[in-house]
Amino acid sequence: MYQYNNTRPTPHLLFDIAKGNIWNESPVNIFGINRAVGVSYETIWDDSGSYVYPSSALIMTVVSTSASDTMDVLIDGLDSNYNVLQETVTLAGTVAVNTTSAFFRINSLVILGGENIGGISATNGGTQYAFIGPLLGVSQSSVYTVPAGHSFYLFRIDVNSATTNGQKFLYIRNVVTTNGRTIRASEATFSTSQVSYDRQVPFKIVEKSDFSFEAKSSASTNEIAIFLEGILVRDV
Repeated sequence: MYQYNNTRPTPHLLFDIAKGNIWNESPVNIFGINRAVGVSYETIWDDSGSYVYPSSALIMTVVSTSASDTMDVLIDGLDSNYNVLQETVTLAGTVAVNTTSAFFRINSLVILGGENIGGISATNGGTQYAFIGPLLGVSQSSVYTVPAGHSFYLFRIDVNSATTNGQKFLYIRNVVTTNGRTIRASEATFSTSQVSYDRQVPFKIVEKSDFSFEAKSSASTNEIAIFLEGILVRDV
């Protein structure tokens, strides 16, 4: 077991980044699930269907489906200039609570104490922008937006599904939108329970880019989960 010394960094760069030893770099772990992927592409996120981004910064309404949920929830997102914006909201059970700040993007929701009994949502005008499933404590969505002044380097992609029937398979693809241009790349299929992509050269996603992963089934519906690992680097 080695220890970090600022004059002698460890031989494992990613370990040092995770420990916060590397200036202007931080780890990003993204995980998403869609429990009912159909035969048309939809986002791998915990509310199912295709994710819709806000067209402007919005005050969010945060509420639970259970009156028992009165804990703090941290909203981690971006403002209209794509700068990092965080706000802690205290839930009032099934009574909706509005944020003070206007969010242009939400990258995650996470409870700060206890255990959520109900589903917790962040919405505006009937559109859901983030969701925490009952008992999960954190949103599970492959949707992420790169903050201004940063680049995101994607290292690893793991996809899991209960699909093991050789006559039935899943499609996945990455969706990246930058400055109004949308690219759907890296389309792939698999029929095993897990597929992994470990990139020897990380895929760079530039600032102010929205990215997510989509999936569809060749027949009927399937559950699918995704795990992503990357590094967020401040551009200097």
